[in-house]
Amino acid sequence: MRRHSLVEQARSAQDALRPNIVPVAAPPTALGINLFGLQTFNRQQVFSNMILQSEWFSSRGDGWTPMPSQQLDAAGWVRSLEPGQTAPRPLVLPAAPFRAMAVRCTFAGRGGLEAGGVARVLGVSAGAVDLELRPTGAEGEGAWVELISTDPADPLRELDCRKAGVPRSQRFDPEFLAFLSGFKVVRFLDWQRTNDNAPAAWATRSLPGSGSQVGVAGASVEDMVDLANAAGADPWFLMPYDADADYLRGFAVLVHARLDPGRKVYVELGNEVWNDIFDASGQAEREGLALGLGGGDPMRARMERYSQRMVAAMRIWTAIYADRPQALIRVCSTQHANPELARMVLNYGHADRWVDALATAPYLWLELDGYRKRDLDRIFTQMPGSMERTLAMAAANRAVAARHGLRYIAYEGGQHLVTTDLDLARAVQRDPRMGEVYLRYLEGWRRRFGDTLVLYAATAPIGEYGSWGLREYAGQPAAETPKLSAVRRFQAEAP
Repeated sequence: MRRHSLVEQARSAQDALRPNIVPVAAPPTALGINLFGLQTFNRQQVFSNMILQSEWFSSRGDGWTPMPSQQLDAAGWVRSLEPGQTAPRPLVLPAAPFRAMAVRCTFAGRGGLEAGGVARVLGVSAGAVDLELRPTGAEGEGAWVELISTDPADPLRELDCRKAGVPRSQRFDPEFLAFLSGFKVVRFLDWQRTNDNAPAAWATRSLPGSGSQVGVAGASVEDMVDLANAAGADPWFLMPYDADADYLRGFAVLVHARLDPGRKVYVELGNEVWNDIFDASGQAEREGLALGLGGGDPMRARMERYSQRMVAAMRIWTAIYADRPQALIRVCSTQHANPELARMVLNYGHADRWVDALATAPYLWLELDGYRKRDLDRIFTQMPGSMERTLAMAAANRAVAARHGLRYIAYEGGQHLVTTDLDLARAVQRDPRMGEVYLRYLEGWRRRFGDTLVLYAATAPIGEYGSWGLREYAGQPAAETPKLSAVRRFQAEAP
């Protein structure tokens, strides 16, 4: 057991005895959504250009491997092919209803393209290839184009594959924009590949003209800002834990200039730096201990180091937004089940002066080991208890936030039912009672807390690592999406 100072023990006791520290009337709820990564397997077409959500592979007839970086130019286009080598490139499949459709691929330079999966070539002309896609919706199906030749002196590049008749000026797929309608906040965790904790340099960031938006640097800032503007939502960005001042300043300046001035922007450092499963967590702990933070306690050293770096990032954003500070929401995020971590971060130095909100993730959680598909009634009988537990934890975190004069919000939320038994996972997620659970959960949040709740997450298949999507694929019928249907009802009935 960790030892705490007498002052900390007294503060903890005071927080526990002050459940009414927040106003009785909850503020209006702003329901947001976390977006999944852009990869094609998440079954959500985001960009009208169907190749922006994938990267080039290398093939020699015996499977695909990542394309060696030395064969790509700075924008991510294939500079040359070796003898016997081709370069497949997946296409993201469009939203349901599934039917045959014409797709036109245009490009600059000289080279040859073929197609595979549910795509076939209909015709070839100068600088263009016409395809037909015949998706069925079968799990795991795909489509791809395959670069079979390219002229090293004038390589095939600027490839753009979109539904026939869709103008080049249309950046985002209309179905995706329609899905975002009603969400007040969009969090870009997986678009930014924050959990990878990769080196971040402003000079080498992704650009709208990059050949892919799923590379190690994540999606371009311009695309994220433009999406928020198009969707009429406030963006929530996560600054890389390792970001230097140049990156932070460049990001803030671009957002300040490009985001609709009527919109707010949420800013957070890293993602779940408290969480051992992410690389940034271990890095923060090592740095904190090396700096002598935490009095030798590894977790305290980790959280105090997070506090230091968070404040450094927020100072930069605060300076950039000095002309309209009300538009900037600086977020400190900590573990929902352990309010002590929030105290560690906010009590360190003057960290609470540099943030506007404390955020946690009030998930509905049950341990599903040992359960089978036949146990659905038992599972749903336990959900009210799970809900009450997580909302009670939310009240404890709200008390910490209120002690520091901060808002209390949720960076993630929703169900957290994870099992490797996919029959059980599908049965639980597709059960109409899951919609009832979501309605009670959302109403409980609205009534008791209000403010921003950003659900995790948008669209993705059910899998052994979780069934996080409000729907399993783009265009899925409402009758098959109890979670999304409940969210739409909540949005429609919100005051």
